[in-house]
Amino acid sequence: MSLWMAAMWGLVGSAVAEALNLSGMMRPTSESGGRWQWPWRDRRDAPIVVFAVLLRTVAGTGLAAAAGAGGLATTAFASFTFGVAAPLVIAKMFDQVRVADRPTDAGNDGPSGEHDDGA
Repeated sequence: MSLWMAAMWGLVGSAVAEALNLSGMMRPTSESGGRWQWPWRDRRDAPIVVFAVLLRTVAGTGLAAAAGAGGLATTAFASFTFGVAAPLVIAKMFDQVRVADRPTDAGNDGPSGEHDDGA
């Protein structure tokens, strides 16, 4: 499978996942009085929701393209699946990153007890 075909199937997969996610967020609730509603409370929040959807869709496309280029995704279904699972895969990859705690500066306190960094 070519790189572009893997990317396109990844785009389709991530678009399907985002459509299902948005559909779930728009469902009628008791708060909305049984009406369908947009997934934002204020109209000013709409651009950031759309931006987040676009980012996740691009991430799905990129992950499927990388999997296709690396030989992991050799079929259309595999690329589609990488597109669907991209947000979870990327989140799990970042969960593996260890963040070191900041060391405490025991001996660098100024006369007032606060750290003076010279600024």
